[in-house]
Amino acid sequence: KYFLVFYSTITDPCVQEIPVRWSMPFLREQIKMPEAGVRRHTNFETHMDSEAVAAGLASGKLLKGTLRVSAQKMSKAMVVLDTRKGRDQEMHITVRGKLARNRAVHNDIVAVQLIEQDDHILTCPNLEDDEGAEAAPAAGWNGDDSSDSDEEDVRLTSAILGGPVDESGPQPSRFPGASTADEGGGSAARRSKRPHFAKVVAIIDPRGTSRVIVCTLHPNERHSGGRANCVVGQEDALIRAKPTDYRMPWMLIQINDVTRRVLNIPGPLDQYQLWPVQMMTWSETATLPLGRLKGQCLGKAGDLDAEERHALIESELAEHDVEWSDALLDETDNMILNANASFQEEVSKRQDLQHKRIFTIDPAAARDLDDAIHVDRLPGGQQVEVGVHIADVSHFLKPGSVVDAEARSRTTSIYLVNRVIPMLPFGLCNGLCSLNPNEPKLSFSVFFRLQCDSGELVVDPPPRFAKTVIRSCCKMNYDEVQEVLDGNAIDPPPTYGGYSWDDMEADLHLLHEVCGHVRRDRLDNGALSLNRQRLIFNTRESEDGIPTDYHLETHSASHWIIEELMLLANKVVARQLAGSPLSAVSVLRNHEPPDPKKSNALAKVLKDRLRLRWANWNTAGGIFQSCRAIRANFGEMLGKCIEAMVMRSGMRQAKYFLCGSGESPHHFALNFDHYTHFTSPIRRYPDVMVHRVLEALLVDQGSQESLLNMDVESESKLVDTCNDKKRATRRCQEALDRAVFCIFLRNMNTWFYTIGTVLNLSEDRKGNGSDTVTVYCSLLDKDSKIILCKSTEDLQLLQPTARGALNDVVMLPKTWYYHSKGCLDLIWSSPDGDETRRQRIQMLSCVPVVIIPTNEVPISYLVFLVSPFHPRCEAVCGRVPTNAAEGFTWNDEVEEGVEVVYGARRAD
Repeated sequence: KYFLVFYSTITDPCVQEIPVRWSMPFLREQIKMPEAGVRRHTNFETHMDSEAVAAGLASGKLLKGTLRVSAQKMSKAMVVLDTRKGRDQEMHITVRGKLARNRAVHNDIVAVQLIEQDDHILTCPNLEDDEGAEAAPAAGWNGDDSSDSDEEDVRLTSAILGGPVDESGPQPSRFPGASTADEGGGSAARRSKRPHFAKVVAIIDPRGTSRVIVCTLHPNERHSGGRANCVVGQEDALIRAKPTDYRMPWMLIQINDVTRRVLNIPGPLDQYQLWPVQMMTWSETATLPLGRLKGQCLGKAGDLDAEERHALIESELAEHDVEWSDALLDETDNMILNANASFQEEVSKRQDLQHKRIFTIDPAAARDLDDAIHVDRLPGGQQVEVGVHIADVSHFLKPGSVVDAEARSRTTSIYLVNRVIPMLPFGLCNGLCSLNPNEPKLSFSVFFRLQCDSGELVVDPPPRFAKTVIRSCCKMNYDEVQEVLDGNAIDPPPTYGGYSWDDMEADLHLLHEVCGHVRRDRLDNGALSLNRQRLIFNTRESEDGIPTDYHLETHSASHWIIEELMLLANKVVARQLAGSPLSAVSVLRNHEPPDPKKSNALAKVLKDRLRLRWANWNTAGGIFQSCRAIRANFGEMLGKCIEAMVMRSGMRQAKYFLCGSGESPHHFALNFDHYTHFTSPIRRYPDVMVHRVLEALLVDQGSQESLLNMDVESESKLVDTCNDKKRATRRCQEALDRAVFCIFLRNMNTWFYTIGTVLNLSEDRKGNGSDTVTVYCSLLDKDSKIILCKSTEDLQLLQPTARGALNDVVMLPKTWYYHSKGCLDLIWSSPDGDETRRQRIQMLSCVPVVIIPTNEVPISYLVFLVSPFHPRCEAVCGRVPTNAAEGFTWNDEVEEGVEVVYGARRAD
């Protein structure tokens, strides 16, 4: 017997058992094979060639931008246009439907053509249904939490606004390249409000298409004959790869000798295993793209090592997690030998501070110590001099070296749960460059004076900069320092250089006093300070790395002492660079004001709809004072929720830029006229770039000429890479934090009870049983959607899987009533049915919730409301002030003379 497999499309195989004696005409009749020369059906339009794209972009008929696909619903996407005029000039165009995306995927650079909203290109039922309307789960985390994306920026805001995310973004009245059909009938006002839609006509740069994607593997369900247990049959020709990132399309992988051996098929597939997959091709006739396995299995979802690799791959940082090359290690060894041999000669060229009482304050587990400080009270007692001493990495890291090339490629260190992927080899970051106690080290120092009674920076004499040699006399950690500031006795760390622990304590108290004035002055004069709360998981006592406990990250005085000194050092260095002959090639860091459309929308909700007092968004100080007032009046829970909404409602990300690029140097959040990063060259490459320019200004005329003649375009691309890698690192760390939290939940002996702040009450008027409550959990810094259900059958459909302690049970409401857009009454029954209670939930009500892990991939959880009859309810609710629990009445805007009446609806 022989088998013939014929594909009319890549996803539609037809398998027939045939005798060899059959003729080709008979085969064509049996399996409907098209005759030679007959064109097969195409699902997508042909992409334009590069010449046509260039001509279209030049004429304005086409537009270029980055495709962003919604993590909530794949049929929604937008293109962020490449206007090159700064973020205030960004424009977004909606790309609706898979057919309009034309095989482009999230993060591809594409060329688009504007079309009418009702153009047939926007819909194609066969294509849209192919991926099963795959979307992020209704509760728990989804595949995307990229805080740099516009969708993430407005997710919390859109929830409290009670409407869908405006994925088209800010729209001008007319785009370049718009068809003349836009000029047709209707008033000018109506035309200006018409949303613009587009279709992709070419993929200019396949940034998304070419990246490796983490997937789970499944049989090709359409042709598996209904087999259970995820079994791949002998006759199957394809398997299906489902990305854990919901923005990416499913892919098909051909079964061949390699996949049979690697996956051990025919046979069952483990649906919890994570595999790296890369897209190979996506033809016009194919519903889904063709992919291939790109490496070994990462492990199972929920395994800590697998989740680390998962986060690195999804953030496109996997190339960092490799062994250092032999050439790099050899160069590092030689670098260390040469540095030791020439150390005394180098000391003679620098200011020797080895006699100074200089010390470090870092996290307890830190190994790469790149900053140290000293403080001296000056004669008269009215001023202090502070020295901030930074590891002189640029002295060793020479341009053109193997180590420098690798550092330029990485640009940043990546901090994982139990380890660090460093930017520099360990011989440098933990050895030669690290400011370890009682070891002579080369440093780059900033000296400035502060007024003791106000914290004001003294301008005469101005700050100064010097190449120095230091010897740290003490290594302290934040916890030890905080105990000292709180007046508690500790087991003191070793001190060197003839100094006593009493000397260290005196310096700490002096810094606490002066830096307290510095901080108050900064915040009172227009700075913004919003700190996201993080869960820090304890893994030291765990043999397998699985968290055994957690604590909340603190931002105590010991932290802000160092923070204020580093901010000052960075600020004075930035001012020095900006006013220098090398300003054009100096790397600074700016922060643009919030997006006015998004920030004004949130302000309108808080002031007009919820009647909260709120200042304007024009200044960072106004935002900070408003958030501080809400926290003072309504408690921590509500305050943290409002702060999270502020952070995600148009608040832009700070970024690096070349001072000569023409961008505004102002840092909105800090309210500094100039700012840069100088203080962490061991883990940030921009700091190394800053050190080189500052050194050239101080001591090296030849370096100045070299820097003035550098390739500015190449440096600008390097700065862009630094920004990209910093965003990717943040995404990686946030994804890993989420995964570790879920792993922790799975290994708890009880469920996780906390407080959620209500952001939205959504009534399903179509009767599909999808009434929801969206809550923000400050402990997780995440919003989650709670699906209201009344029966255990509905509950089982949501698949909560973890077993908790004896009292861990989900108690469902008996019924509920919507009184208005912002008011919901839940009716709860006691377990014995003898008593009922009414729970009223309004906007921004702080309510008890329980978080239960699931067995989904990607690893996730579900959130449920806690019944007032639940044994754990009273203990959880005790953390919430009464006024915060009640929430706020939603005030709808109405036209004069129109009365709005809401009718209560019972959940049938």
